[in-house]
Amino acid sequence: MPTLEKLADFWSAEGLKHIIPNVGNEFPEGFDVRELLKTIINPEDGVLEVGCGYGRLCGAFPAAKYTGVDVNPSAIATAKERNPEYRFEAIAPAAALPHAGTALVYTVGLHVSDEELGRFLKPICAAAPVLVVAELMDVRWRRGGDPPVFNRDPEQYVATMMSLGYLLQAWVKAPYARYSQQSGNVADGRITFHTYGRSKNAG
Repeated sequence: MPTLEKLADFWSAEGLKHIIPNVGNEFPEGFDVRELLKTIINPEDGVLEVGCGYGRLCGAFPAAKYTGVDVNPSAIATAKERNPEYRFEAIAPAAALPHAGTALVYTVGLHVSDEELGRFLKPICAAAPVLVVAELMDVRWRRGGDPPVFNRDPEQYVATMMSLGYLLQAWVKAPYARYSQQSGNVADGRITFHTYGRSKNAG
């Protein structure tokens, strides 16, 4: 399975490819996901978006409250050009992260193998007491290729986050047009938003 370092090398080499499905517009979801994020995340204590790509979602939050980080230098350079009022940083895999009230991990964890998932999530948990994880949560979406995808069922995320000292506080599902409209596919084509809070008993 690819390590976080190998994944970072892949994304860096690909530039802006694969960041979102190519459907001819900014929102393969079929709706402006920024509007939904505004209802899920309170930006008052700051938002850290991990795997921000070229800054597609930063407009959901006030510029002064947002930091986007990514292992892809090309994506970060584009994000800075497109959104000069926002803060973006290129990071190394598994590096310590800027602190914020909420961390957003939007369709990023599905590219991380099961073996590396804990290593990926630990610095995010150290950076924020609240995590929002959003992706297609159905193991039947898993496939190889470039990049491979490691979709998980919701229960797998709940168990992993519990092992890191976080409890599921809320969840929302919304149809993801790019996938929910695929005929004959039995996998869940909705994007799931999980909000996790740090347990009071966490170390």
